[in-house]
Amino acid sequence: MLKNYFKIAWRTLWNKKAFAAINIFGLAIGLATCMLILLYVQHELNYDRYNVNADRIFRITMHGKIGGNDINIAIAPAPAGPSVARDYPGVEAFTRTTTEGTFLVKNDHEHFKEEHVAFADSNFFQVFSIPVIKGNPATILKEPNTLVISESVAQKYFGKADPIGKSLTLGSRGLFRITGICENVPSSSHFHYDFFGSMSSIKLGDKWLSSGAQTYLLLRKDYPVEKLTAQGPAIVKKYIGPEIMEFLGMTYEEYLKKGDRFGLQFQPLTDIHLKSNLEGELEPNGSVKYVYIFSAIAAFILLIACINFMNLSTAGSASRAKEVGIRKVLGSVQQQLIRQFLTESILLTLLALLVAFALVVIVLPSFNELAGKQFDLQSILNVKMISLALAGCLVVGLLTGSYPAFFLSSFKPILVLKGRIQSGMRSGWLRNSLVTIQFVVSIGMIIGTIVVFQQLRFIQNKKLGFHKEQVLILQDTHLLGDKSKTFKEQLTKLSQVVNVSLAGYLPAGNSNSSTDGYLPESADNTVSPYRFSTYYIDDNYLPTLGIKIAAGRNFSKSFASDSAAVLVNEATVKQFGWKNAIGQRIRTIGNGSPESKRTYTVVGVTRNFHFKSLHEHIAPLVMMYGGDHYQMALRIRTDNFPGLIKSIEKTWKSETDSPFSYSFLNERFDKMYQSEQRVGKLFGIFASLAVVIACLGLFGLAAFTTIQRTKEIGVRKVLGASVMSIVALLSGDFLRIVVVAIVIATPLAWYGMNQWLADFAYKIDIQWWVFVLAGVLAVGIALLTVSFQSVKAALVNPVKSLKSE
Repeated sequence: MLKNYFKIAWRTLWNKKAFAAINIFGLAIGLATCMLILLYVQHELNYDRYNVNADRIFRITMHGKIGGNDINIAIAPAPAGPSVARDYPGVEAFTRTTTEGTFLVKNDHEHFKEEHVAFADSNFFQVFSIPVIKGNPATILKEPNTLVISESVAQKYFGKADPIGKSLTLGSRGLFRITGICENVPSSSHFHYDFFGSMSSIKLGDKWLSSGAQTYLLLRKDYPVEKLTAQGPAIVKKYIGPEIMEFLGMTYEEYLKKGDRFGLQFQPLTDIHLKSNLEGELEPNGSVKYVYIFSAIAAFILLIACINFMNLSTAGSASRAKEVGIRKVLGSVQQQLIRQFLTESILLTLLALLVAFALVVIVLPSFNELAGKQFDLQSILNVKMISLALAGCLVVGLLTGSYPAFFLSSFKPILVLKGRIQSGMRSGWLRNSLVTIQFVVSIGMIIGTIVVFQQLRFIQNKKLGFHKEQVLILQDTHLLGDKSKTFKEQLTKLSQVVNVSLAGYLPAGNSNSSTDGYLPESADNTVSPYRFSTYYIDDNYLPTLGIKIAAGRNFSKSFASDSAAVLVNEATVKQFGWKNAIGQRIRTIGNGSPESKRTYTVVGVTRNFHFKSLHEHIAPLVMMYGGDHYQMALRIRTDNFPGLIKSIEKTWKSETDSPFSYSFLNERFDKMYQSEQRVGKLFGIFASLAVVIACLGLFGLAAFTTIQRTKEIGVRKVLGASVMSIVALLSGDFLRIVVVAIVIATPLAWYGMNQWLADFAYKIDIQWWVFVLAGVLAVGIALLTVSFQSVKAALVNPVKSLKSE
C-alpha cells in the first residue's frame, strides 16, 4: 500500500510539473535559509563549550562606580585569582592570561609581527580543554621563558621539523624555549592565542587597584557560583579596603558613604561571547540580541514557506476534486485519502530538502563572507545535521500536508461529481489569514532593512569632529624603538605627506585609550576621582586628524613645560564644571607609584570628537604630551598612491627589519560597525527571500480563487463586464489582504526597530515615509504577482468557462 501511495504521489507531481516546481522551490528556499541561519545560531551559542568543564569555569570581572562613572571591566586585579582560590575551598583552581600587544617574533631565519601572544599561568592547559600535542600540560609553562605554540605557528616557523627545544625571540622579552605544541584554538572561543608564554616570565602587579589580567576560576563540582558571588563584598572589603586607606586616606566604610563602590562578579565562561561587552574584552564579542533576531527570522521564513505549501496545495484542489469523488465512490475511506495526500506532502518536502541542500552548498562561501564565519561542507553534510534535517522535514511535511489532506479528503462525492465543491471550501478566511501573516513578516523585514541602512548611512555621514578620510595609519611603530622620530622626520619630507603624528591611540579600530582617575588639584580626598580616557599624543596629532581647538592652544615643542600639561575635550570641561578651563590644574589618582600621582595644567580645550563608537555618548578625554607611540598617522594626498606607499615602505625597511603594514583610518572606522553592516546585508537578503516566498503564496491564493470564480467571471463577461473591471475585481480582494498586513506590520516594525536603535547613542529618527515606501513596495509586488492570474482569468472565453452548465 505504501509503495502504491508513493507511486500515485510521484505521478501526480509529474503531471503537474510547473505547480510542483513552484511549491518545491518555495519550500526549498525556506529550508535552505533556515539551515544557514541555524548553523550560524548554533555556532554562536556553542562559544567556549569545547571546554570539558565549561559550565564550571567563571571569569572574574570588576564592576562599580567611581566619581559618578560606572566601571565594568573584564580584567581582574592580578592578586584576585590567587586570593579567591586560597580563601574559598569551592574554587578548585584559577588561571590567568595577559597580553602585551604586538610582538616581533623571530627565529634563526624568519620574523613576523604576531598579535595573538599571551602569557599564561602554568595550569592554563589543565583548566582549558585545548589539547596539547607535544609536551606535558602540567609542566610546559612552569619555568620562566618557556613557550607553547599552536600547530599553525609550528608549521609557519619550523615546517616539518620538531620545534620542541628550539627557541623564538618575542620582541624585547628575549628568547623563549619551546616546550609544547597545542592544537589551534577553536574558532568558537572568546580568545585566539597562537603563542602562550609562561606567566613567570613577566611581573604582574601585586596591588588590587592596579592593572591585572584575564582571570578564570574553575569551581568544584556541585559548588554553586551564587555562594561565591555572595562573598564578593567581603572579598572587596578584605583586599581593596586597605589599599583605599593607603591611597585615599579613608576607611572603606567612609569610601562607601561617598557613593563609590567596587564589586567582583563571576561571569560564566559560556556567557562571555554573547552577553558581555566590558572594557578590556579580548576580542569583539557577538550579541545575543542578534541570535534572537536571526532565530526569529529563520522561524518566520520557514513559517511563510510552510504557509505557501498549504496554499499552493489547496490551490490545486479543484483539479483533484473529481479524483477524490471517484475514489470515494469506489470505496476509499477518508483515512486512506489522508494517508495518500500526506505521502504526497512528505515526498514533496523530501524533494525540497534535496534542493535546499544543493542551495546551501552553492551559497555557503558567500554566506561565510557575509557572516564572517568559516563553515565548511562538513558543517552541513554530516550525520547529525542530515538526521535533524530529515526529522524536521518529516515534521514540516506532516504539519503542512495535514491541512490540504483533511481539506481534500472532506469533499462530498455527490457535490464534487456535479462540479460543485463550494460547500467544502469554507476555510477561505484561514488561507487569507495565512497570506496576511506572510505579508506582515515581509513588510516588517522591508521596514527593518530600510531603517538599518539609514542608520549605517547616518554613521558614515555624521560629523565626527575629526577627518577620517585620507589618513594613512602605520601600525606597530613602537617596534622602531628610538628610530621612530627619525622615521617620522623622513616621512615629512615626502611631497604627498601633509602631516605626520606619532600617537599612542587613534579614534577608531582596535586602538583603545587607557583609563585613569582624575581630580581637580584643589579637591580633597573626600571627593571621588573621575575616570577619564587618556590619550598620549604629540604636537602634530590635532592638525593631522583635523581636530579643532575650542580654547587655549595645542602642545608645542617650544614649551618645555608641556611635559606637565594636558589637553582636554569639552566634555571634560562640562564634567568638572569649569567656566574657564585654561590654567586649571588636575591631578591623577594612581596605583601607588610616584609617577602615577602627578599634577597637570590644562593648556587647551578641543572640540568634542567621537573617539569611541557612536553606540556611546562623547565622554571626557584627557590628552597628554608624549608617552608610548604604537601607531603613526599620516595625512596624505592620494595622487600617485602606489608610489607613496613604495617610498614609505622603502624608508621603513631602511630603519627596521620588522614587516611593513598599513591601513586607512576610514577603513578602521567602518570595521567598528562590521556587525551592523552584516545585519543590514542579511536583513536585505532575508527580506528579499521573504517577499519572494510570500509572493509564491499569494500566487497560490490567486490561482485558487481564480479557479473558484471561473464561472462567476464567465457570467460577468456575458453580462458585459470588461477585462479591466474583472482584473480590478480580482486584484481588489488581494489588495485588501496586503493593506491589512501593512496596518499590522507598521506598529510592530516601528517598535522592533526602535529597540534596535536604542543601542546607539547617536541615531536616526524613523520617518513616516519609511512605512509608506514599504507599503507601496508591498502593494506593487502584490499587484505584479496576482495580475498574471487575474488577466489570465479575465481573458478566458466565457463559452469555455460556462460549458458545463
